[in-house]
Amino acid sequence: MKIHSHYDNLKVSRDAPQEVIRAAYKTLCQKYHPDRRIDDPDAERVMKIINASYAVLSDPVQRKEHDEWLARKEREAAAAAAPPRPSASASQQQAHWQTATQTRRDTPPPRQQARSSTWTSQARVDPRAAQHKPRAASSASRFLLRKISLRSWAVIGVCAFFGYVAITESMTPWPFTRNTPSYGSQYGSHAGAGAGDANAADSRRRALGAMSSAQAATSPWKNDVSVAGNDPSAAHVSYVRPAVAPNGLPWPSTASYLDGMSIGAADGHSSVTIDNSVNRFDVFGKLVYNASVFDQPVRHFFIPAGQSFTLVGVAPGNYDVRYQNLDDGGLYKSQGFELSEQAAGGSIDATNVSITLYGLPGSTVQPTTIGRGDF
Repeated sequence: MKIHSHYDNLKVSRDAPQEVIRAAYKTLCQKYHPDRRIDDPDAERVMKIINASYAVLSDPVQRKEHDEWLARKEREAAAAAAPPRPSASASQQQAHWQTATQTRRDTPPPRQQARSSTWTSQARVDPRAAQHKPRAASSASRFLLRKISLRSWAVIGVCAFFGYVAITESMTPWPFTRNTPSYGSQYGSHAGAGAGDANAADSRRRALGAMSSAQAATSPWKNDVSVAGNDPSAAHVSYVRPAVAPNGLPWPSTASYLDGMSIGAADGHSSVTIDNSVNRFDVFGKLVYNASVFDQPVRHFFIPAGQSFTLVGVAPGNYDVRYQNLDDGGLYKSQGFELSEQAAGGSIDATNVSITLYGLPGSTVQPTTIGRGDF
């Protein structure tokens, strides 16, 4: 008897390698993601099942436990389906009863010993009972552990799924996005990012190698250890504009993406124009995809004072723009917006959004202020 498993949810075989499991998961995400199946009431439930199955099968430890659980359940199902052992015939039962009766008649009764008037610390122990007790206790404990494990499978699966999402969403874009190098003219102009420029290529390699350390080294609040992480007003106390961008390179001279930082949500046809023309300060900004569990930054860009920048090829979904005033360190967030696409004849009817940035004290339109933990 075959037990329904996570392999069946992802439509892969039980010996499928990780590459096949990952490809099947991406294909199912593209097909059943709620943003792509708006009219399907079961899309969200199906997507949760797909995510939970991939969380188990992508982890070698959880996958091994799942395989062992499948094997055990199939053995139990096979044992339950096996035909019962034939019982002893009536004549055999009668002969056994007569033998037992004759044995009891021929065995003399034990002599009764006189009772002692004092307590004794010695006790008669049947060695066979002593041997069977630990075995019975061991069997009971194994049964109890198996019972608890089966009841807690759902809880373990949910915890594993949210743990997996928390880790992956902090490191990579949402599953429908892809990491695309930010070099070349496809997404706008980038100073010093020519494909044939040896100096630019060397700078990119050095930037990627030093990116993790540069993130901490260029923090504008590095001297402010007493300020709470989500207190935007207190962050201005010790703010110092960083000399280099988060990628470890100098800030670009024109509006552009930050070289070396991934460009996600890049398989769409929509565009988002970020207008910083009304301000007198430079901006470091992020396009943030509003996921169902965690918000995920998918693009990082720099816009000088008085300029604008257009993010093109953005995939459908819900987004907002979060940006930092590089003069005083203020952190802000735009209103959320939705990008959608639909076929119109032989072309694609996509969304084009324009976001105007505000951040000067006393300005007519005040943006939403956020803390460092939300940036």
